[in-house]
Amino acid sequence: MDTGGLPGRRSSAQVAVLSETARTRVCRVSLGKRTVVCKQPLGPDASKRLRHERAMLERLRGVSNVAQLLDSPRYAGSIVLADAGGRSLAGRAEPLPVDVLLGVGLGVARAVAAMHRRGILHRDINPANIVLSPDGTACLLDFALASSLTDPAPPSPGRSAIVGTLAYLAPEQTRRTGRPVDQRSDLYAVGATLYELATGAPPFGSGDPLRLVHDHLARVPAPPVEVNPALPAPLSAIILHLLEKEPDNRYQTAEGVIHDLERLRDAQAGRDKEPMRIGHHDFPRWPVAPARLVGRDTEVAALQAAFEDALAGRCPGVLISGAAGVGKTALVNELRPTVTSRGGWFLAGKFDQYRRDLEFDGVFQAFRSLGQLLLAQPESELTQLRQRITDAVGPNAGLATAVVPEFAALLDVPPDPGDPLTAQSRAQHNSVQILRAVASPERPVVLFLDDLHWAGRGPLGFVDLLLDDDAIPGLLLVGVHRDDGDSAQPPTLSRSRDRAGVPYLRLENLPTPGLITLVGDMLHADAAAAAGLVEVIAPRTSGNPYETVQLLTALARHGVLTATSAGWQWDPAAVRAHLGPAEGGDLLTLRIQALPPPSRQLVEAMACVGGRVETEVLQTAAGEPADVVAQHLIPPTDEGLLVLERGAVRFHHDRIREAILRGLSPQRRSALQLAMARRLAGAPDLFAVAAEQYLPVLDAVEDLVERREVTDLLQRAAGQATLIGNHALVNALLLAALRVVDPAETAVALELRTTRLGALFSLGRLVEVDEEYREIEQLCPSTPDRPGATAIHVRSLSYQARFGEAISLSLQSLRECGLDVPSAERLPAELDRRFALLHHWLDHSDPADDLARPDLTDSVLLAATDVLDAAFLAAYFAADFTWVAWLGLEGLRIWIEHGPGPTLLGPAGAAAYCAVSQRGDYVGGYRASRRLLAWAEARGAEPGMSRARHRSALFSCWLEPIENGVHEAQWAREGLIAGGDLANAGYTYLLTVRSLADCAPSLESLVNEVDSGLNFVHRTGNEQTGQVLETYRWLADVLRGDSPADPITLDRFTDNPLALLHAYLARAIAAAVSGDLAGLARESAAGMRLLPVAAGFYPTAVVRALHGLALAERARSADGDERAALLSELDEVTSWLAARASDAPDNFLHLVRWLEAERAWAAGDVHAAELAFDTARSEVSRRARPWHRALITERAARFHLARGLDHAGRELLAQARRHYAAWGASAKVTQLDWAYPTLRRHFEASLGFAVDQPGELLNQPGTITTGTLDLLGILSASQALSSETSIERLHARVVEVLSTMTGATGVRLLLWSDEQQDWLLPEPTRTVTEQEFTAPRSVLRYLRRTEAPLVVDDVTHDERFAHDPCFTDLQGCSLLAVPILSRGTLRAALLLENRLIRGAFTTNRLDAVKLIAGQLAVSLDNAHLYTQLTASRARIVTAADQARRRIERDLHDGAQQRLVALALRLRAIQAEMPPEICHLTTELDTLATETTGVLDELREIAHGLHPGMLAIGGLAPAVRALARRSPIPVELDLHPLPPLPEPIEVSAYFIIAEALTNTAKHAHATSVTVTINPDHPNGVLHIAVRDDGVGGAHFTQGTGLLGLKDRAEAIGGRLHLQSPPGAGTSLHLELPLSGPHQ
Repeated sequence: MDTGGLPGRRSSAQVAVLSETARTRVCRVSLGKRTVVCKQPLGPDASKRLRHERAMLERLRGVSNVAQLLDSPRYAGSIVLADAGGRSLAGRAEPLPVDVLLGVGLGVARAVAAMHRRGILHRDINPANIVLSPDGTACLLDFALASSLTDPAPPSPGRSAIVGTLAYLAPEQTRRTGRPVDQRSDLYAVGATLYELATGAPPFGSGDPLRLVHDHLARVPAPPVEVNPALPAPLSAIILHLLEKEPDNRYQTAEGVIHDLERLRDAQAGRDKEPMRIGHHDFPRWPVAPARLVGRDTEVAALQAAFEDALAGRCPGVLISGAAGVGKTALVNELRPTVTSRGGWFLAGKFDQYRRDLEFDGVFQAFRSLGQLLLAQPESELTQLRQRITDAVGPNAGLATAVVPEFAALLDVPPDPGDPLTAQSRAQHNSVQILRAVASPERPVVLFLDDLHWAGRGPLGFVDLLLDDDAIPGLLLVGVHRDDGDSAQPPTLSRSRDRAGVPYLRLENLPTPGLITLVGDMLHADAAAAAGLVEVIAPRTSGNPYETVQLLTALARHGVLTATSAGWQWDPAAVRAHLGPAEGGDLLTLRIQALPPPSRQLVEAMACVGGRVETEVLQTAAGEPADVVAQHLIPPTDEGLLVLERGAVRFHHDRIREAILRGLSPQRRSALQLAMARRLAGAPDLFAVAAEQYLPVLDAVEDLVERREVTDLLQRAAGQATLIGNHALVNALLLAALRVVDPAETAVALELRTTRLGALFSLGRLVEVDEEYREIEQLCPSTPDRPGATAIHVRSLSYQARFGEAISLSLQSLRECGLDVPSAERLPAELDRRFALLHHWLDHSDPADDLARPDLTDSVLLAATDVLDAAFLAAYFAADFTWVAWLGLEGLRIWIEHGPGPTLLGPAGAAAYCAVSQRGDYVGGYRASRRLLAWAEARGAEPGMSRARHRSALFSCWLEPIENGVHEAQWAREGLIAGGDLANAGYTYLLTVRSLADCAPSLESLVNEVDSGLNFVHRTGNEQTGQVLETYRWLADVLRGDSPADPITLDRFTDNPLALLHAYLARAIAAAVSGDLAGLARESAAGMRLLPVAAGFYPTAVVRALHGLALAERARSADGDERAALLSELDEVTSWLAARASDAPDNFLHLVRWLEAERAWAAGDVHAAELAFDTARSEVSRRARPWHRALITERAARFHLARGLDHAGRELLAQARRHYAAWGASAKVTQLDWAYPTLRRHFEASLGFAVDQPGELLNQPGTITTGTLDLLGILSASQALSSETSIERLHARVVEVLSTMTGATGVRLLLWSDEQQDWLLPEPTRTVTEQEFTAPRSVLRYLRRTEAPLVVDDVTHDERFAHDPCFTDLQGCSLLAVPILSRGTLRAALLLENRLIRGAFTTNRLDAVKLIAGQLAVSLDNAHLYTQLTASRARIVTAADQARRRIERDLHDGAQQRLVALALRLRAIQAEMPPEICHLTTELDTLATETTGVLDELREIAHGLHPGMLAIGGLAPAVRALARRSPIPVELDLHPLPPLPEPIEVSAYFIIAEALTNTAKHAHATSVTVTINPDHPNGVLHIAVRDDGVGGAHFTQGTGLLGLKDRAEAIGGRLHLQSPPGAGTSLHLELPLSGPHQ
């Protein structure tokens, strides 16, 4: 066994492995008389996890009941801990004794309390992580998943991972609720652990992860005392209090748990006989602000009075101002209950200081809330409101629906923004008119707009309209703004006091009485005690409520306020001493000034360096050794100003750094930064940090030598910043360097300006590029002396679409460099000569010759090469392909005639492009690019090598798989960025994105590359490339269903033909995948016209392939000459691709075979098409071309379906669906599922892994993800719902699956009836009255109108639904409502509730629930069809039974009665005959006997049609009669039966009769048992017929069993057969007691 860094063979230590997993090995090491425990993380991230856990344990040194870190011995890659002895508490079969359990609970609670005080959250408390020593001491261990309470970011397997062991996790830790994880999550885990130790099992077991998550969210565990009666009742109550679902209802602190456990321990020992109140002494860790508003009674009364005036139309609004933190928002919220109690609506919106977009517009937010409230109203009310709103806004209704989504659903008016020049004033008018239509004294509306001082002109104009116009009865505007006297107010606010009828309230800080009340409420203290504290703190807070709360929290953090069992305690003298003198300034400044001088100086230095600083940098900047710096960091860390991280330290909040910097005088700060800059400059590795410190103090650097050093330092720092792409910093550094550079050093200045020019260009600040270039021209008039600057300027002009200027500047500069730039007349001949030179170089020289030749050294030619490269791009974007060819070939000429060189790699590489694009020489272009790359790789020339690699990647598609080109381009990008060539680095995204669109395994991979590229090109100002990338972002969004599939607008691409080509290509792909063949033809034809723009590049092949598909589709529906022309054009496309496939089959052969198949199909050659499709599918299956494979498979499927081969076609469609799904094309999958619902089963079958073994996922903590649980839930739902054909059973399965998956405490399925225009419960057996209908009508109305999912954290606080009778008596309730749509029509609704936890549902869970809703829609359709079929069959059976009964009745009343009369007459005549006529008497006797026999036969026939006994006595007597007539003994087990519906009774009788007949005929049985047993709770009649015969019966053997099965199913029953050979036959019949559903 490998024990890593543990003692080896020569060591005397003994090593015993205690446990080992794939991630961790734990050993006990014996070292003579003592033992230690060694924990060794394993796996790829072992070192990271090791550092993390060691850091956590360092912070817990000295904490009792926690595993302690040892400094010795040390073993590499391991953590060494003190051995606590004993064993873990995991896996105990029996509960712990009460005294031991109390000791363990106290030990763990004390460990957790101390751990939380040190800012650590464990996150994985469970019995396996608790060791019980022989002396009964509990020790908490394993801090691998622990995190900081303030910065929870430990090593994690993924963002969606559920961290911890599932059986012990708090509800919020399951990641299902959206609630934050804090110290109370650990307390829940303590409760779950104690529950197991008290009862022998966790509160909800440890099996199925879905069930566990559900139970943590929605089940209340059985009280431990019920499971283990030996427990004291208070201990059971303590455990249950720890296990509260809602964190606010749980223990808030471990200290509270300790208090209660100690009280219980003392009570058990007889030392405490006072009654216990569980949690009564549990105080939050910090004081909490009171829920009620303190000290604002006058203002509240004024606000209430304004509301009353508004009801009467006397007051349009109220304006409230005050300083920050004074309680303005809290005051307005006091009005909310008053409004809602009057049946009104409280609308709120808040403006933002830094955001000006629509989502942060307060008026927009308020009107969205209004729209949501309107959508929840009863239809009768909404109809009137809708009409009033429509009349009020008139022609501007389209503006309202265009701006506010809810009004689009409400008004059903097409969006129409209208004239943008008048939109602002129209929107203001609209808003007022809508409020006028909605508000009334009967339904008042309060519109609360917060932070109006940040509002723009539009919202402020709306406020002016409301306040200046006549008041609207029932409407009150409440506007809140900050007024601290330091800044000017907008006119709307500054003149607010002059408005008549508009009250103005200015909030001041709380007076002393109000402050005493606030403090008393927060600290649960009496008035006298609170007054004493207020006397001390009032000078520091000036009565500001927010600052008071912050101060009390800070005092509690520092231990000046302490939470005890008797409440919060403090010593006024200690508080006064802690706060210090009142003149010290604000609270934050006081805290900073209270630091010891060395610590304060250190944080000042740190503030100058950054918000987060590595400790080594801080040591150098401060000029202090590591141990001294560590010592100085302790006070600010304890004060909460700093947070220590691994190898770094950061400020706890930006305001702290800002406060420190504000406290530094300019002189002090300059001196500090200059001193630090000089120290940092002495460390070679810290030159970049030193440069930043020099930036603000350059004027203080006067020594000439130091200025030169600083210039060099700044230049080096700029070089480093260039490598990491921080061009803003490059610009700042070089600007600074230009300030200190020696004016005589022109070369240095030119270099600085040229480098800065590149930085500005990369930042996209192109106007400044123009200005800087003019400065460079003055420094250096000669083009050969400023080649780099000229090239950058040419590129800048190109990016500004000033292509003519760029080309003109390039050609002029090349002439100045001595190049023979041909005239337009000479250009064609020159091109012929240059192409001949290219082929001669390729065919008659060896690559080794290039390496043997000396590099180009001619400075003039070197200058020309830079300009050539830049000019090539200008000509390319200008689509001037003649100059494109000359510029590229001129670069190669210089390479061949004057020698190779790194700067020529770009221009010479352009010649490869020219060979492909101008002459169609794909092999020649590829050879040229590879040859140039080989030279660059041999020389290691960067960035030329990366540029050559990029060029080679561009043409590699013609001879190599496109994946190679992607890898080459990404590799080239890294080199280009490192070399500062950000322009060409941006161009690499053109290749990678386009190729990944075809070969990426998923659309997610493509999107990642696109987003990365967009971020890059936007940052560097390359908008031309950005437009191309945006087309593929659009394509991915459309295919994933993330955005509307509207065509991307092409107008913005008119100046960018390359982007236009890619836009057409993206639209063509979308059309092909979605089956829009008309769109495909249109877009591919447009793309074909633009092929010259991308000549020589891979997209031209894809465009041709898609165009070929469009041609084939058109040819299939064409005739005659048109068809022939289309097929001829298709042949040309196919031939072109075939030529490419001969060199690169991996890229093009499957496309050739595909087009051959499409042509054969179009030409009507079915056999050839079948073979070609098969070949195409075989070819594409060998390659990673997801959408090619999916589309080819789909096209093959449609070919088979068109020929009537449905089975093969659907199998192929299922394969295509699987390919689309794997790629991530959700929109296409949805399209196929809608058209072919059965395809999903194939997909589900392919996901059958691991679902049968959910328990295996629980073996290790932190390995379950929310995605895994969602997948399990979706599969479970799909399996459960797909087989259900009964609506009531479907309802039951939905409730079961969704409650398990989401943690809902209630799940309801409501059906929408178009016929009744109402919602129905799924109870087909009876009509549900309105009183019995308990679903929330307001939610259902909202859902029906929006047809969109709805998530509400707490409906009792949501004004749309809070007044619904279903919610009025609740304390809190989370709600998730999902509409069930089938083919765009509302069919049903799912309502999920959790009445134990607020915020139990999140939008992150919607996707999984919506998938289940989609399956449910299909299942509802199936159930409806099955119900109709069953009802139809039941009607047929019932009609047949009724016909049989009529025949039986007719026989009984007719023929039978006549035969009886005839027999009686014959007997009467016989009795009257004289004795002498004996022969006649004998004949009469014979006739009478035969008549009686006929009568008996007729009775048997009638009995077979419908036994009279059944109608007279019911099923039981009729079955007894059957038993008596049976030739085989029948044992009856008949339970009392309720009155049965006739169809059920008749069917049961005949099925039993036929079963007894079959037994007599076929079974060779000696006995039969018939059992009839009604199951009243489930509404089922169970009937069993069992014999001891030979068995072997089957439904298909012609014994009549199949008919019995059909009869049972026709009336809603089921018939089950068990008949193993030699073991008898058993028929089990289930019939509904209530009768068949009609």
